[in-house]
Amino acid sequence: MTYFDWNATAPLHGAARKRFLEAFADAWSNPSTPYRRGVQSRLALDEARSELAVLAGVETEAVIFTSGATEANNGMLREGARRSGAQGEIWISAVEHPSVKEAASFFWGSDRVRSLPVGATGVLDLNRLEEWLRKGRPAMVSVMAANNETGVLQPWREVQQLCREGGIPFHCDAVQWFGKEDGQVCWEGLAGVTLSGHKFGGPKGVGALLVGPEWRGLTLQAGGAQELGSRAGTENIPAVLAMVAALKACFKDPPGGYRRAARDSFEQALLERWPDEVMIHGHASERLWNTSSVCLPEFRSERWILQLDRLGFEVSSGSACSTGKAGPSAVLRAMGVTDDAIRRTIRVSSGWETEPADWESLLDALVTVRERLSGESSSAGPGTVIEI
Repeated sequence: MTYFDWNATAPLHGAARKRFLEAFADAWSNPSTPYRRGVQSRLALDEARSELAVLAGVETEAVIFTSGATEANNGMLREGARRSGAQGEIWISAVEHPSVKEAASFFWGSDRVRSLPVGATGVLDLNRLEEWLRKGRPAMVSVMAANNETGVLQPWREVQQLCREGGIPFHCDAVQWFGKEDGQVCWEGLAGVTLSGHKFGGPKGVGALLVGPEWRGLTLQAGGAQELGSRAGTENIPAVLAMVAALKACFKDPPGGYRRAARDSFEQALLERWPDEVMIHGHASERLWNTSSVCLPEFRSERWILQLDRLGFEVSSGSACSTGKAGPSAVLRAMGVTDDAIRRTIRVSSGWETEPADWESLLDALVTVRERLSGESSSAGPGTVIEI
């Protein structure tokens, strides 16, 4: 199988797998215990915290290890709601991940959540944000770094600057950004940044919340003094060490470069083969090098996906966290995409193991699938059941 769903989850990186197995031998003890083996585990955990801090460009005290980005996003927005008072609003972009959008509604109340619009390119409308800020001041702003469905990069640093000038706490869900894009975090005016290990080759079930100086001491889980007093529970040291090893590998050998060119060539070939029938969502915007959100001709995405699976290619229709929920993609709808086009959209996302030849093979497979689906449609008469 050729895997093209890396935005949903990445396979365990070799460096992470190696460190994970090592940790089961040398760092499995409870790091809160006082004897030698526990102290050794504590040292390994502290070293991982320091390494992640260096990679992200933050202070060591900023790093809180979590079970993943959903916990971190929920904890950050819950704390923001607690500090906001009864009337404060949270402003979030219209294309946020469900772990931000639904957490905002849950902890703040839907009447205190304001949706910041994006244009047809999928990019946050900074002019509109500036206009709103001239008229009012929210208690918190949350804007993602890169969209999980389209790969569109958001102007999160510009938003951070506006929030800093207005004294507004800013939170950024950087799950798709970490491990794919270069750069570090600037802390001025920043309340928190979230990341998730399995998006860049770490294990599932581990992530981190990087908190700004004024937000340290927040409580994600009560019951113990672990994670600098912010998150009770015995730390999952093997997973933490593996996650940091994966991120170090991504920083050492950034996976963009020629792989971006391979994605671009794939998109151009699609547009040339089926002109006026294919749409690349966010094509005109800066995007992650690995992501292509494609509206394909004629048939619903489910039919394309199942047929591609039979040919050995794994793609998706959008956010894995939204799978099974009724209704078209909220991200694409916010961009003004029609429901019909949304239903024909697949998300293709690659990783460090994806080669240019894989993109070429996917293109050939799409051509084959369309021929098959067109043949089924033309041969189907009244009462005919079409296998999808």
